Amino acid sequence: VFRIMDDDNNRTLDFKEFSKGLSDYGVLLEKEDVEACFKHFDKDSSGTIDFNEFLMALRVREEF
Repeated sequence: VFRIMDDDNNRTLDFKEFSKGLSDYGVLLEKEDVEACFKHFDKDSSGTIDFNEFLMALRVREEF
């Protein structure tokens, strides 16, 4: 999924690629919600999401 969303093949997702990728997969959100999701994925606030950030954001956390 990450590689498909990475349109310019630079191994990161910028906001445009992330937003387009969500839409391409049928995840239709308001711009504010896409921005919130992007911030959640972009842990280092670099303005891009790398593969490790992408994986960590999707990882299920179990809390005991």
